Amino acid sequence: MGSVKDEIAYLRGILEDADVSEARRKTLAPVIENVAIMRCKLAEAAEEVLDAPLVTEWENGKQTGIKENSIVKAYESLFKHYMVGMSKILDALPSEKRAQVETKEEPVKPQTVLDIVRGRHSA
Repeated sequence: MGSVKDEIAYLRGILEDADVSEARRKTLAPVIENVAIMRCKLAEAAEEVLDAPLVTEWENGKQTGIKENSIVKAYESLFKHYMVGMSKILDALPSEKRAQVETKEEPVKPQTVLDIVRGRHSA
């Protein structure tokens, strides 16, 4: 995984290569920056999330229970926001260019943390 600057350059390059107008690229600049940050944070957190249990026990005085692990919940929320941002970037591409980008790269498949954990245990 590269740096945030590398990710920004990569995403800007996709838009430039697709001949997206300068005005549209400027409009998408905050989206690109945030998507780049989120991608780097997701990569940093991936190992921690894979090693984390899906649920944790909690205790408050005499009350106890089980709740969704906050690390897993935060990762899943960040991933959903990342996917929304990537959709906005891809939507800016002309349809023929979008098809080239989607086939050139690994397809982006939305996954939940549960899907990731299941895949890890079945491998």
